[in-house]
Amino acid sequence: MNLMILRPWCLVAAIVIAIGGASAFAQASGSFLPSKLAQNSTNLPPQRRPQSGWLQELNLTSQQIQQIKTIRSQSQNQIKPKRQAVQQAQQELHDLLAGKNSKEQVQTKYNQLKILRQQLADTQFENTLAIREILSLEQRQKFADHLYKPQRNSSNRPIK
Repeated sequence: MNLMILRPWCLVAAIVIAIGGASAFAQASGSFLPSKLAQNSTNLPPQRRPQSGWLQELNLTSQQIQQIKTIRSQSQNQIKPKRQAVQQAQQELHDLLAGKNSKEQVQTKYNQLKILRQQLADTQFENTLAIREILSLEQRQKFADHLYKPQRNSSNRPIK
């Protein structure tokens, strides 16, 4: 699959995970207030600190945090089995490639894997759209900027 197509979907998945981590942190700290979240993060052991500072930049209300938690919880029931199906299909494709299977069998498994990946990406994107709906226009801009800011690595640099 084209890496340029996968990159935004990977970012969506990372955001879903990051939002889940921030909401779990907020719940553990006993307060959903973003300012409280920022204050408490320095007093926690490294493994409990929020991973993404950009979430705090959204200045989410306690209601928005609760809504995001609900969206994430509901979407995990759909995402987890799809992620597992992708992993299983990847392993099966690996095994087919390493074995004595026909080209057609390998191609069929690859096509199944592509479909599963697309279904997972679609579900993750639907989750992103649901989160987008609860954000203000300013929050949406920051959310979109984070999702689609250019990656800074050598593979994205133009060839001279």
